[in-house]
Amino acid sequence: MAAAAGGAASIAAVVRVRALASAVLAGCLAMAAPVGHAASQPRAANGHPVTAVARRIPTPTAFAFAYGRIFVAGYGNEDRPAVRGGVFVVSGGKAVELPGSPAHAFGLAFRSGTLYVSAGPRILAWSGWNGHTFTKTRVVVTGPPGFYGFGGLALDRNGTIYAGVANAEFIDPSADYEAGTTPFANDVVTVNPASGVIHVVATGIRQPWQLVFAPGHAGPLVSDLAQDNLGTRAPNDWVVEAVPGADFGFPSCPATPATCSRYAKPFLQFPPHSSPMGLAYRSGRLYVDLYNGAGSAGPEIVSLPVRGGRAVPVVTGFPVSVIALGTANGRLFIGDHDGTIWSVRL
Repeated sequence: MAAAAGGAASIAAVVRVRALASAVLAGCLAMAAPVGHAASQPRAANGHPVTAVARRIPTPTAFAFAYGRIFVAGYGNEDRPAVRGGVFVVSGGKAVELPGSPAHAFGLAFRSGTLYVSAGPRILAWSGWNGHTFTKTRVVVTGPPGFYGFGGLALDRNGTIYAGVANAEFIDPSADYEAGTTPFANDVVTVNPASGVIHVVATGIRQPWQLVFAPGHAGPLVSDLAQDNLGTRAPNDWVVEAVPGADFGFPSCPATPATCSRYAKPFLQFPPHSSPMGLAYRSGRLYVDLYNGAGSAGPEIVSLPVRGGRAVPVVTGFPVSVIALGTANGRLFIGDHDGTIWSVRL
């Protein structure tokens, strides 16, 4: 299903029509239910029950865990602009939007009393939790003129913010297969949480989406969605390790395989249109949320050793595609396209 780059395992070639034209962020997160899946109850490979802990969060994109609560970023609904997203707190089976939430939220990260929120061109820092909401808000950074938007967030051990930056695909469709022209397009960047200064870490990543730090990796692991304009010749989707100076080659690689030897290699590859979205880590294993899935199971969560290896299904049978992923307190949390937050004990 998936293999670490350079490993012996081959990647099964699964060719399907992607249920959305690049399941990513910024400007519009265009989501559509996969073909051929009726409503169903997700099933965990370990036999533990998969339960719904909250519903009706408009397109959940990311999780953070603090104060015994689940915080969820929500994009909203690009087909119905009146439906906002925001940041929601889940407690007692209900999801409540936090006051002052941005209209669209893409990434969350929590450290030392501060919740960081990526909201399009801005990263916000919320602090002063009083048991119900955050009482202090600060803008960490606003992107430069023409900046398209931050995606997922992760914090390193020093508290430095890492973020993916989208290209302008939904404004300019050619950005799907050409190098972005907006500031920091196709890059993973760091943001100083105090000064807001931005530095490029890695580049050549078509649509860096969500990020996670994991032991044994110097940089964050980043989900990377391949371009959509090549039909049955579509390249594999990737997970890359964003180490300083790495260039993964977009737009040349992977669309033109002969050029790929010049560039950094991905950590993982998945079949075309499987669409890795959320990433999470727990106890030596990396969990990957596949929006469309890599096989006949449809949307699924897969897992593999964090140092590389064969990916195996963890949760399957979702009624709609899956987007957000996180781990906390020995449980896996999953946000699906219909706004349901699922949980299962690992």
